[in-house]
Amino acid sequence: MQRSIQQLVAVFILLTAIAWWITGRVTFSHSVREFFLGEEETSIQTDSSPGDQEKANIEKAVAELPPPPAEHSPEVAELISRLAELQTIPAILANAVQRDRETPQEQTPPAWSDVEVQALRDYQAKFRQAWEPFLSGPAPNWAKYPDSAIFFRSHFPPMNNFFRDILCYGFYEAEQPPSWDGETETQPEFYLRLFRQTTTLGALRFGGLSGWSASDMMSGAKLSEEMIRKSDYFFSPQSKNPVELLPLPPPPPTVATLREGLKTDRAVFLETAKYLESLPPQTPAKIGLTRLLGDEVDANWFVIHLKDPKTVRDLAAILRQGADQIGLLEQKTYLSGPAWRQWLAGDLNDGLSPALRDALEGMREFEETTMRFQVSLAFLQASAGYRTLGLEGMRNIPDPARPGSFLTVTNSSTGITLSSALQNNEGENYSFSFEPLPNP
Repeated sequence: MQRSIQQLVAVFILLTAIAWWITGRVTFSHSVREFFLGEEETSIQTDSSPGDQEKANIEKAVAELPPPPAEHSPEVAELISRLAELQTIPAILANAVQRDRETPQEQTPPAWSDVEVQALRDYQAKFRQAWEPFLSGPAPNWAKYPDSAIFFRSHFPPMNNFFRDILCYGFYEAEQPPSWDGETETQPEFYLRLFRQTTTLGALRFGGLSGWSASDMMSGAKLSEEMIRKSDYFFSPQSKNPVELLPLPPPPPTVATLREGLKTDRAVFLETAKYLESLPPQTPAKIGLTRLLGDEVDANWFVIHLKDPKTVRDLAAILRQGADQIGLLEQKTYLSGPAWRQWLAGDLNDGLSPALRDALEGMREFEETTMRFQVSLAFLQASAGYRTLGLEGMRNIPDPARPGSFLTVTNSSTGITLSSALQNNEGENYSFSFEPLPNP
């Protein structure tokens, strides 16, 4: 239950983070902070934490800068507006969280009432409704609207516990909010549709940051592939019907979509440089980037990665150099297959700007990830065929790893095995093994 408290509190943090982008603020209000920590704990932290004064100075410097541009695509602007309406948490939920928080850790908090649980369900439903037009509509033109690309890469849902918690909170036990005990497989419809909408959100991958390292095109393909390959999910009676999931995943990445992702990256670099250049020249790089991203941790990582530029002008110059080199990377996508592989086999960081160094792992993984994703989609087709026609529905599904042949289906006394010619890092063929359903 202690984890449950943290999960619902995470929802508050998510909605506050969205408000940052709308209002241009980058700090919690006192009332929100007081709700999280309690009045006594808040005052203790303010008085005794050693870095509080420095933190306050940074927040003050950030807040004094002009707000960053927010020229969003229509799809993203409408999504942000709908999510902002959810900032007002129903009092009944706030009171339930407060009650849980005030329960001593060694004691079991009182069970939530039916009315409280229903309030949570209603709030989840509103959250899903807020996302629905974005997931079912046209994909944004990310390269045309770099402000939207920056926003999404900074707050990318699949690797963001805020989104996962509000979607799946209470998934396993209806009578009382339990601790979080699942991942993206509990809501494949949401995530697969999201990956489809963000296919060209970017091609560069940045470090271990939860959003920026998970929102490039190849990371989305890898996450989709991992979700689809969960055999116990698609072949169990309790799982979602894979027939309904067939139209949802993004298409396998191509060199053309990789190129489009690079165009978005270039637009993001140029838009960021443009904003930084609009600030007073001697503004510290970290302060300026924090104002743009709305997150000091992300900004600090990028500044360190970019060799600690001192001012926003220094940082802008590095980004403009990186934007020019992204144009050169786009040209690499026109190479023939052998020349492309020869380039990938070399030192990709050679001669690159600090802004691009170590950011090309997605391009290096392109062919392997694309093939694995194609095989996972073939498995999804086979599982859908099994649900409709039984064992015969799994035969005659082409194996992308071996053109001209089909996935292998083996039926024995111990169960059914579906396998591809594609091998994993251990030299084993990708395969599913499962017990037949009583009524496919």
